[in-house]
Amino acid sequence: MANGDIESIVNAAYKINGGDPKTTCNNGEFSSERYAFMFMPGTYQDLNIPIGYYTSAYGLGVAPTDTVFNGGKGIYSEEGCGMYEAGALGTFWRSAENFHTRSNYPWLVGTGMSWVVSQAAPLRNVKVDYDLLHFEYLSEFCCAAGYASGGYDSGVDVTGSIKFGSQQQYMMRSSHGGIIDVPVWNGVFAAVTGAPEARCGELNSTVSSKSSISVEPNIPLIAEKPYITSTDGGKTFQLIVPAVQSNTDAGVAWTSTGFPNAKSIDFANVYITGTSDTSDIINAKLKEGLNVVITPGIYTLSDSLVLSHENQVLLGLGLATLIAPSNGNPCITIGDVSGVRVAGLLLEAGHWETKGAMLQVGTSGTFKGSSSNPVVLSDVFARVGGPSTGVGPVGSMFLVQSGYTVIDNTWLWRADHGADGLTYNSENPVKNGLVVKADNVFAYGLAAEHTIEDNVVWEGNNGLTYFYQAEIMYDYLAPTWEHSCYKLGDNVTSHTATGLGCYTFFRDAAVYAEKGIDTGAATGVKIDKAVSVFLDGNVNSGLNNSLMMMVWQLDMINVYNITVMCKLIIILKVSTH
Repeated sequence: MANGDIESIVNAAYKINGGDPKTTCNNGEFSSERYAFMFMPGTYQDLNIPIGYYTSAYGLGVAPTDTVFNGGKGIYSEEGCGMYEAGALGTFWRSAENFHTRSNYPWLVGTGMSWVVSQAAPLRNVKVDYDLLHFEYLSEFCCAAGYASGGYDSGVDVTGSIKFGSQQQYMMRSSHGGIIDVPVWNGVFAAVTGAPEARCGELNSTVSSKSSISVEPNIPLIAEKPYITSTDGGKTFQLIVPAVQSNTDAGVAWTSTGFPNAKSIDFANVYITGTSDTSDIINAKLKEGLNVVITPGIYTLSDSLVLSHENQVLLGLGLATLIAPSNGNPCITIGDVSGVRVAGLLLEAGHWETKGAMLQVGTSGTFKGSSSNPVVLSDVFARVGGPSTGVGPVGSMFLVQSGYTVIDNTWLWRADHGADGLTYNSENPVKNGLVVKADNVFAYGLAAEHTIEDNVVWEGNNGLTYFYQAEIMYDYLAPTWEHSCYKLGDNVTSHTATGLGCYTFFRDAAVYAEKGIDTGAATGVKIDKAVSVFLDGNVNSGLNNSLMMMVWQLDMINVYNITVMCKLIIILKVSTH
């Protein structure tokens, strides 16, 4: 296909789900259109491929270096809004993976690939010549780079610099960079060669002069996201399922021949959905033991999709969206089985009650799982509200009650705004973002925002989180906020969390917030580099209270065997999302 034809197709989608930030602002944020652009292995010269909302770009090679974009802008995402106060704060729900970009485009902030995004917009398994740019400055709009609230990179190999610029926070996993700068408030670099030096954040007056930077040498347990390949020009396709790894070395996991020991599944064992498929049709295929690829679209479910076979794969393309069933069941239920992979999906609440969770891992609540074959959730996102108001109520977005489950990048969002405007008076209610009721659960790149009660509740032991970002609900009206961003159960005896950010914007009332991270009576807990940010809004009883000072006092640390390495409080007034 000629370049002009490719760009014509892509630009038609981008006109609906994006647009030039100089002339539009978050166009397509709640669009009903979904797109996946899949590029056969080979070299593409001087292509410009903008990625907008609900759009994903995939190389179809076995390794990222099989699909090359030479010159031009290549695959890129600009901030959604040119006004710097908005910038990329609303640049959500998109992805790009498995290719090599040699773009040398001269953006104002550097030369190379531009991927300027916030939550739910991962960049995976990409080789980048020149620079990787995670922020944007448009000279037409005043005096600053656009604000951004990212983000997540994994398997990224960058020859030049990785520039975060105005990014508030960012998670980078299993990657490599030549020269890496740091986000503004909170950065976590896990198994990254070339990572910046770890440090506690410091303040200079009311502006952070040093962000909090966490560096972890390896990843305790992970399996990379499944992906699709074709090596014969589209005659046949394979589903590649990378192997489980423990205590990984720093750097990318892929090589020039793909992922070592990955499993290749012929499409004879894969069902490809049609956008008119019902829950019954998809469940029949899952019950047969087939793996399922969900094509771009919005699927209103009548019942939960049930994965009951070990090592089964459910892979969404182009942010395929599942609307929770009206019978109150989850969008997805994973049985008491090991090795299930769920990836690339957006779960959305309906205009009815979801009694439990939108995604449930484990049915009995007693399944211990397998350390050598965990359940892995990669790029699975959830939202309550956004396209419309009056949805829910929802119990929680994710419920994990099987051991050895890995969450690899998620954003669990109760909408603070939507197509109908701002959210007020506890509309679109959801009690919690993530609830963990099992031991040995791992989260890399966790974000949960605006829930009615605790954003995250963690009751299992041996839990681990690398990077967490949360905001307390904006529309709280009572004088005292009695919940937290991150709550551990009183019976927890071991937990590690690194690089936690908890932010407040009490928009509608003066609120006293007692705590951001609540360890209760838990013991054996290590919190490394916790950050609290007062964004804006009304406060009650002074700034310290509104900043959600951590619940621990020095004597409590000794009593409850909790180690807090450092914490940082920042007072800012910025645009929010």
